[in-house]
Amino acid sequence: MKTKILLKFLHHTFLKVSHRRNQHDAGFSFTDLVIVFLIIGVLSAIAAPAWNALITRQRIRSVNSQVLQALQKGQSQAKFKKENVTVEFISTEDPPEVKIDGIQQSLNSNGEIKAGMIKLATGICDTDCTGFTDSADSIIFNYLGTVESTQTGTVESTELPFAITVSTPEGELKRCVIVETIIGGMRIAEGGSCPF
Repeated sequence: MKTKILLKFLHHTFLKVSHRRNQHDAGFSFTDLVIVFLIIGVLSAIAAPAWNALITRQRIRSVNSQVLQALQKGQSQAKFKKENVTVEFISTEDPPEVKIDGIQQSLNSNGEIKAGMIKLATGICDTDCTGFTDSADSIIFNYLGTVESTQTGTVESTELPFAITVSTPEGELKRCVIVETIIGGMRIAEGGSCPF
């Protein structure tokens, strides 16, 4: 009998202690929440600049690939039509545009590029293609798909290499397409290998 009463007493005491423990452990304290928000804030402050740089690099790459596609399209249209095709880059627009045989299209990837996000520079390269010797805004492919000439306004020239550089407005990130040979050989470069 005494053991039965003792067990009942211990059981009742255990229930009271566990009930008190549950009351103290229920939920988070204000201090816990503040610490969690501080940690999230610090991690966000560290990650935000890296994320922004990644997005900017992707925009530059996207527009640069559109420039390359425009040149290749102009070259293939010249071969297909068996006539001269002019590919003109209009850097004064925001965002920049390209005209292939008079048909104008924006160099904008899915509307993500707003005014002032990228800068487009075109021209004839110097000897090591790190700068422009002459400005030129268009390139003409003849019926064979070879480079007929480069053009600035109404003045034509046959100098190569011709380069189109896409960069951030400050010039931190640069990618370019360089038309190196008269047969229309093109390559992509980035950083210091690009004229500006």
